[in-house]
Amino acid sequence: MAMVVGVSLLVPSASTAAGKAEGRPDLTVKLLSANGSGCPRGSAPPVGANVLPTGAVAVRYGNFVVSGGDYRTCVVVVNMATTADWTYTIPSVENRMWVELDAGGTVRLGTSMWFTGFAWTVKDAKQVAGPLSNYWSTSTAPERPTWAPCGQSVNLAIAETVRVAEASSNTASLITTTLDPPTWRRC
Repeated sequence: MAMVVGVSLLVPSASTAAGKAEGRPDLTVKLLSANGSGCPRGSAPPVGANVLPTGAVAVRYGNFVVSGGDYRTCVVVVNMATTADWTYTIPSVENRMWVELDAGGTVRLGTSMWFTGFAWTVKDAKQVAGPLSNYWSTSTAPERPTWAPCGQSVNLAIAETVRVAEASSNTASLITTTLDPPTWRRC
């Protein structure tokens, strides 16, 4: 099953900033890398990242499709920069997929996220069973908040693993990973 995501994706050298909302500092996101079988080089384009008007950060996958009996991974690294006297934490991570599952088929999604040089911020796995032919969304929150270093640009790694069980007719396509709008505080 091929899925085309009808959105504009950024190339790795591009960066975006959210329009500044009242009481919220600027946040700039730049995609540094995307590696793995779920986001292979040469796919057009494999991954894009940008800040939404709400302040959330969206990572969009161009061709992260998995068939039954297989799994795929993608590790995305984004640089996140903000105003020097602010820090933030990511309160939760949401994923959206399209799944086609026969009775007995399952999809397992593993999500990990961390600021480079720090302990895991999020490490979670969710599973859904068929029959199902629809969107599937997951949400997970850190056990405790991890704050970005004050006054520094920091890299955030997001690792997604999708595993599909049973027949090859079972498929899953990871569409987006969304980091909910950050919780802010002054340094």
